Amino acid sequence: MPGRNTRRFISAALLPLALSALLGPAAAGDTLSAVEAAQFDAALAPLGLSRSDLTLRDADIGLWGGDKYKLKALDFLRSDVTNCGPWARSISTVTLNNQHSLGALVTGAHSRLDNGIRLGLTGDPLESYRARISELGDAALATALAELGAGTAAQIAADPDYQSVPPRVRSAAALVLFAVPEAQRDRSQGLLEPLAELGLDLETAAGQVFAYSINTFAEEDDTTGREVIDDRADTRLVESLLDSVDWNYLHRGSTLLAIAAQEAQKMLLPPPPPAPPAPGSAAPPAPTAEELASAAALQQELAALASAPFSYTFSTPLGELRLSGIDADRHAAGPCLLCIDCGGSDSYAAAGQGSALYPIGISIDLSGNDVYSGSDEAQGGPASGIFGTGILIDVAGDDSYTCAYAGEGAGIFGTGVLYDLAGDDSYESFGHSQASGSFGSGILADLAGDDTYHTFKYSQAYGGTRGCGLLLDCAGDDRYLADLQSHFNGGLYGPTHHVHFVQGSAYGRRADLSDGHSWAGGCGMLIDGAGDDFYEADCYGQGNSYWHAIGMLVDKSGNDVYRAGQYSQASAPHFAVGILQDDSGDDRYVCSIRQSLGHGRDWSIAWLEDSAGDDWYQGARTTLGVSHVNSISVFWDKLGADTYIMKGPGLGDSEPEPNGSPRDWLLSLGLFIDGAGQDGYYLLPGDDSYEGSNSFSGEVNAADLPRLTKLDFAGDGKSWQRTVTPDSAPGYKGSGLDL
Repeated sequence: MPGRNTRRFISAALLPLALSALLGPAAAGDTLSAVEAAQFDAALAPLGLSRSDLTLRDADIGLWGGDKYKLKALDFLRSDVTNCGPWARSISTVTLNNQHSLGALVTGAHSRLDNGIRLGLTGDPLESYRARISELGDAALATALAELGAGTAAQIAADPDYQSVPPRVRSAAALVLFAVPEAQRDRSQGLLEPLAELGLDLETAAGQVFAYSINTFAEEDDTTGREVIDDRADTRLVESLLDSVDWNYLHRGSTLLAIAAQEAQKMLLPPPPPAPPAPGSAAPPAPTAEELASAAALQQELAALASAPFSYTFSTPLGELRLSGIDADRHAAGPCLLCIDCGGSDSYAAAGQGSALYPIGISIDLSGNDVYSGSDEAQGGPASGIFGTGILIDVAGDDSYTCAYAGEGAGIFGTGVLYDLAGDDSYESFGHSQASGSFGSGILADLAGDDTYHTFKYSQAYGGTRGCGLLLDCAGDDRYLADLQSHFNGGLYGPTHHVHFVQGSAYGRRADLSDGHSWAGGCGMLIDGAGDDFYEADCYGQGNSYWHAIGMLVDKSGNDVYRAGQYSQASAPHFAVGILQDDSGDDRYVCSIRQSLGHGRDWSIAWLEDSAGDDWYQGARTTLGVSHVNSISVFWDKLGADTYIMKGPGLGDSEPEPNGSPRDWLLSLGLFIDGAGQDGYYLLPGDDSYEGSNSFSGEVNAADLPRLTKLDFAGDGKSWQRTVTPDSAPGYKGSGLDL
């Protein structure tokens, strides 16, 4: 390591400066409040830096190369690192506010890929379909089926099974099916025509891309830890598609289908009660006799629907239409364009699956404890859009979802959506599932219940290249688990470890070591609205990203537990951004190896922000605000009586590498800020060397603190700086501040 590392310690001498700075106003247009800005100013001033230095400049990064398919949000966050907190809070708040609008959720995910289509912003995209249903009446569904090329409307309407379907169910199905030709047109112009221009066969290309996607770019073998190199022909195929597809058309079609599917679901349920008048406002006028009669008729119709046994199946060129009543049904595998099930505890061998040859799959289940499984490992699982659009809506019940790959909200050159409104649900998969997007968007929104998510890799809000994974869980005490019992693929991290990329993680294709065709990663966003939640992973997870990507985990409230190993909990290696933001609660963070808890490496940004609560942080080596090679890492706990346990370097530090390159004099910065509260700082037991980073494998508890060594340089009311002597690596700087 070049030069001599030094620390400067300032306690009471700096505190008046910090406190006086708190009284100053924030700059115009600042993303931080005046108090927050003053905290950063006080931490940076002893280093001779200001907040304007908290940037990763394109000109500097360009010396080491940019990357193809880079998202615009990445440039925004690099331009001012303090954008990370407000951006994550804004995106997560808007997403939670949109939880009841499936169209808005889909648009939000697509917008992270710079191609969001805002259908419904200035009008009703379903208006023409509603008008046709009103005009056609009982013949609307028969007409919609006939227009899909499945016979004449008169023949279809004459079927006794068709006539047995309640009128409201027929109308809901017709609304979705009337939208299908428009969505098909968008897909044709967005995907099929580019495929034809490239001379590619749809089915063959989809199979190649699916296999390539679930292998995830030179993936390490689970048993040997050696990398499996991508087939060059497959890489060229994917890149040619990425360069040719019209994402706006593709996203428009899937957004339209999401809006139509949710509207169909709403047609089959009682409307929500009116909101109470705002304080001081006039009470709404009493309903008229006509309005009361209409509401009574609707209630009667819905009550009959909830007790009606019926079953109707019809084959179309795009897959089956399945409409069923309250019985417990077994929905077999096979292409299904639209399934509406009105009750019963049902089982589905395939639900909400859009594929290359059957590009639209929509499933709506109104009640019951249902079981959803994937029928074919090579075709994806429930709620998958693989070269198509898959949408699964489950309204009520304690449901179980299982698949191997690419399900439970997964998109590959398409969009997959799983929307569960209530119940204590279970999600089980192996990979590329539970909100996973690779060259597409995967969305999983669970609005209520104590849910369990279990997977192994590239899941639970994962974004690959040109991909967005959005996992929104609005309420409940939830468990997010990455498999730690099998599939040991730790490679560089050891034979007992796992590489996951889960729980708000994103990944790009790094090819500077192989064929030179690198691709920027996408965006993975895990947003949990409320509850005491548990997060567990090993390497790469919990607000992590790799290679020009953005990974984000935001937890809004609750007493949460985060456990991970390396490159986790707001960590980002190689041109990436990793964000973990927890807004309230007494939280517990445990990192068992190193390079976590606010750690960036190689032109990256790491941002860990905990806004309130008495929190516990157990980090190993290079944690709690540490940077490597030209990154900016921020660890920021705003309030609460907190406990910090670590090995050095940490607590606002940067660590140079002996390469003698320009990187030595370009900024690399680690910041640690504790804004308020009576805090304790302790040394983690074990070997302090790099090789001994994980030599202490246990978990410290409050009863163990008296036996630990207290850190002398850190504490309440202290400031400390870490610098490298100017003649060796002057760009490496670190600062810690406890107010």
